[in-house]
Amino acid sequence: MEPSAIVISVIACFGAAVALVVVAAVVAARRERERREALRLWAKRHGWQVVEKPQVDWGRRMPGRNRRGVSLALFGTLGGRPVAVGDYSYTTTSTSTGANGATQTTTTTHHYVAVVTRLRMPLPSVAVHRRGGGSKLWRSMFGDKLTAVGIEAFDRAYRVNSPDPSLVRMVLGGALINEHVAGRVPDWSVEGNELLTFVQGRIGPPERIPAQIGPLLRVAELIEAHART
Repeated sequence: MEPSAIVISVIACFGAAVALVVVAAVVAARRERERREALRLWAKRHGWQVVEKPQVDWGRRMPGRNRRGVSLALFGTLGGRPVAVGDYSYTTTSTSTGANGATQTTTTTHHYVAVVTRLRMPLPSVAVHRRGGGSKLWRSMFGDKLTAVGIEAFDRAYRVNSPDPSLVRMVLGGALINEHVAGRVPDWSVEGNELLTFVQGRIGPPERIPAQIGPLLRVAELIEAHART
C-alpha cells in the first residue's frame, strides 16, 4: 500500500473513532435528560421536591468522602417521615506505565445513591457496615473493637464505628441486630437525627424510589423503638 493510502486509512479510522465517541456522548446526554425529566414528573405528581446540587453533607459519610458529590436530590415524605434520595459521585485517578515507558492516566467516576431519613430524636453517632475481607482478617488477628456488641453472629459479619463505644447499645438494640443477622436491613450511619444508607448506581426508575427507601425506614423504626425503652 502506498504511504499516502496508509495515511488516509489512519485518518479515516481516527475520524470514525472520534465520531463514535461523539455519538456515544450525545446518546448519554439525551438519556440523562430523559432520566431527570422522569424524576421531576414523578416528584411533581407525589408532592416531592427536586433540588440540583443540594447543600447537604451526605458525602462525608459515603465512599470517597466527596462533600460536594451530591448532584441531584429528591426530597419528600414517606411513611410519615421526611426522606430523600440523591445522586452522589466521586472520582479516582490511577496512573500506569506501559512497556514503552509511556505513562497513562485513567480517571474513573464512581456513582452511588444516597438514601436518607430523619429520626424523631437526635442520637449518638453510630455506623454499621458489613465487613469486607480486610475487616474480617483484622478481627481474626486482633479481635473485636470496643464497639462490638458481643453477639458473635453479628460481630463476625458487621463492624460498628462510633466515637464513643459506650453509647453504641443506646442506638443498636437486639431487634435491629437480629434484622442485620438475617440480612433484612441495609448498612447505615446515624448522626444527630439523620439516618443514611447508600447503594451503588444512580437513581433509577422513580416508581422504585419508595421500595428503595423502605428498608431504611425499618431501621429508623427499630432504632427509635429501642431508644424509647
